[in-house]
Amino acid sequence: MNKNLPFCLLIPVLILANPYEANAENSPLKLGVSGHVKIYGNYAKQDGNVRKTDILRDTDVTFSGETALENGLTIGAVINADGDAGDSFDIEDSFIFAESHWGRLSAGVEDGAVFMLQVATPSADENVDGLEPFVSPINYADTSLAGTDFEDTVSSSFLGYANFLTAGIDKITYMTPYLSGFQAGVSYTPDVANFNPASRSLNGNNPKDVLDEFGSAWEGAIRYETNSDESALNYKVGGGYTSVSVEDTNSASTIDTFNEWNIGAAVSTGSIVDEGVFTLGAAYTENNGGVISGNDSKTYVVGLDFKPDNTKYGISWLNNRHEESTTKEIKANRFTVGFVHDYAAGLSFSGSVSHVTTDVPSTLGGDVDGTAITIGTQILF
Repeated sequence: MNKNLPFCLLIPVLILANPYEANAENSPLKLGVSGHVKIYGNYAKQDGNVRKTDILRDTDVTFSGETALENGLTIGAVINADGDAGDSFDIEDSFIFAESHWGRLSAGVEDGAVFMLQVATPSADENVDGLEPFVSPINYADTSLAGTDFEDTVSSSFLGYANFLTAGIDKITYMTPYLSGFQAGVSYTPDVANFNPASRSLNGNNPKDVLDEFGSAWEGAIRYETNSDESALNYKVGGGYTSVSVEDTNSASTIDTFNEWNIGAAVSTGSIVDEGVFTLGAAYTENNGGVISGNDSKTYVVGLDFKPDNTKYGISWLNNRHEESTTKEIKANRFTVGFVHDYAAGLSFSGSVSHVTTDVPSTLGGDVDGTAITIGTQILF
């Protein structure tokens, strides 16, 4: 294939490769609506000027649809937006995809291959202490840590450990089919636009060779998992790597190629449909913060859960070590215990207790600790 072929033309090329069999139903693709509402009551006793009780929430709305062609291709589109008050219905994802026996190819604003294949550890409540938490019981922005790199990058992701450096940015992603438990994926992002992307529909291509800005990104991941009713143990193991290039630097530049990678594994005592299943998992991820030195971030996570019936009980520990400079480091530990009860299809009730200790050098304001009790519900539609 011509290496200069625009990425956005790959999916049409797949269709035109066999045009006489590419007919779908004689009607345009119709989008359905799905999403979630997650709402929690939170009690927090923590350092900083923070009220003890409040309401935490997250709402997403997704419009998606697909159609099957006679040549075996499935073509679809997905648009996802934040739906909470104050979110301005901001778009998180907007992409098209083609899928068949050879795998899946997508183009547009979508999470990259590394995040899609990342192995998550068991959690007390994934909305609070999972791979990508949706609510944060502890508020670091109103503590002595406000304005630090830790508060800006680590706590703003709710002490999660997801590898999604290129989230919210146009990319092309190829995912292999699931074969004998293995799946791999690769993503290419032409320009991360210094992590402040905007639609280029009215502005043509992004400029290149901009001083002290990040440019293109490559990422790849692989995952192996089993889910057999006949096996006493089932496994998940995987890892991924992301590299974001620097467009141009001079002698005064402090930024460097932004690298991030992860590994993770989990083992269960039965299949996911069984009752009385224990799952134990661990994960590690680190990145260099995109600078030459002094901004490394390393995260360790261990989790255990038990699901005797429609209720899952879980416990997790997360440790993050984040450099503020070559001589100053902030260390955070979070312990969480809780439950999630599924009382109907798409409906769950959950509760958790989290305790966070943050060891902070005195020159950065001193330690920040807190304990939170979070109770809420999740509705999927």
